Amino acid sequence: MPAMRSALLSCLFITGCVSTDTVLIAPQGGQQASCLQFYQDLDDAVFANGAEDTGEMRIPGFPYLRGNRFFASFAGESMSDSAYAQWLEQMRQLDENARLTEFANLPRDAAAGITSLLPAGSSFRQRLNECGLALVGSDSFKKPDYKTELADRVAVPDHYKTWQRVAGAYPLLRWFAGVALDDLHNELNAPFQLPIEQIPVSGKPIRYAPPRTASITRQEAADRFAKAYRNPLQIPLFETELLDILFAQFAPVWEIDTRNETDLIGTVTLDANGKPSIDTEKPTVYVKHSYTRFHGENLLQLIYQVWMPAREKTGTFDLYGGELDSVIWRVTLNRKGLPIAYDSIHACGCYYKLFPVKGFIALPNADGTEAVLSPKRISVNPYEKRLLLRLSNRTHYLQQVSEAGAANAAPYRFESYDRLRSLPIGNGERRNLFGPEGIIEASRRAERFLLWPFGVESPGAMRQWGSHAIAFVGRRHFDDAFLLEKLIAQEK
Repeated sequence: MPAMRSALLSCLFITGCVSTDTVLIAPQGGQQASCLQFYQDLDDAVFANGAEDTGEMRIPGFPYLRGNRFFASFAGESMSDSAYAQWLEQMRQLDENARLTEFANLPRDAAAGITSLLPAGSSFRQRLNECGLALVGSDSFKKPDYKTELADRVAVPDHYKTWQRVAGAYPLLRWFAGVALDDLHNELNAPFQLPIEQIPVSGKPIRYAPPRTASITRQEAADRFAKAYRNPLQIPLFETELLDILFAQFAPVWEIDTRNETDLIGTVTLDANGKPSIDTEKPTVYVKHSYTRFHGENLLQLIYQVWMPAREKTGTFDLYGGELDSVIWRVTLNRKGLPIAYDSIHACGCYYKLFPVKGFIALPNADGTEAVLSPKRISVNPYEKRLLLRLSNRTHYLQQVSEAGAANAAPYRFESYDRLRSLPIGNGERRNLFGPEGIIEASRRAERFLLWPFGVESPGAMRQWGSHAIAFVGRRHFDDAFLLEKLIAQEK
């Protein structure tokens, strides 16, 4: 298998044998040729050891680039030379970060094998960086047919399996699913119609608050955002320090109706065999940022994620319970640093909820796809008040979003979401929390045997960013670059 993969990669990278008219990079000199061999050797090791990271998509024929739905959305658009160069550089950085993760997750002997091939005096990071820059800098990218080839290949496939829908009589089942989803939405919507103090509890509500850190005023944020957009693609690019300030500014207070340990949030760990667990002695919120496109503008999104040990089962025949549970909260900010909407899912991609801010409305479902649950609009000024997210016990359903008043709260810490892609397992080795399909194997649910006809891989399982299919009827992804553009509009 490694020999076959090696031959295929060599064919893709150098000779352009995917099809007779494919135009791929022709190595210009010894450095580019040796760099292509470096990528091939690295991929051989990564795939042989199951260490591939699927957070971003590999682009066939372009081993030094990776894409996601946001950057793929620019493919085929008219761009200036400087904007095109920035687009390539952003995708090169995605690949570099993913490869650093994959290398860190290799077994020690495999990593040592790659290290032994490096030029004298060069570290893995240095080699990866210089090779990526050398290949992106190739004159081949100036050729129109080369640009066309890249645009065709950068598209990110959806996370639905059409064959499952065909085999499972999806066209018939979707109508029954619509009725069941309406009932589920009514259940999920009911708590939002009550003041938070009137929502029934079965345990003890425990609050978790973010650490006290530097804050930013609304005007300071607007000034920083204006500067961040000064680049050819007009993407809001921030230094890590300012991103950390924004994460702290918009971080919610989490309140969970807590019956037992499965309702506590914590830090994700792996044992020596790679099995995950949650250390509830260390409350943690994992953060990352992304981008979305909204009527011609590129907007910043802040993502917050909490993990619990399990969704506790109610009994032997509970199809939805199992190990690990997780809830994601996302904030989308306009060019002035003001929210236009909040939305949320569980890490399985389930239970999508949309919360436009005052001045925006949720659009009615008009294309026959799954209806979107939008329980309320948010009017809290995040530069003055903090939001409170109330979760139920056991299911951890989001029940209410309100202003967080003064109350006792346990402090939580921030951690980069990317840490989940490479966690220590002891003996100096590391592993990805997510498997090669982007799914946490230990979190698979029995519901997958019931819901497979809807085409989603292992419904109910916790999965990696970039692989969240969020509808059973139709096709919809949490990281769709145009998701909010389809779901909300400014109020007239």
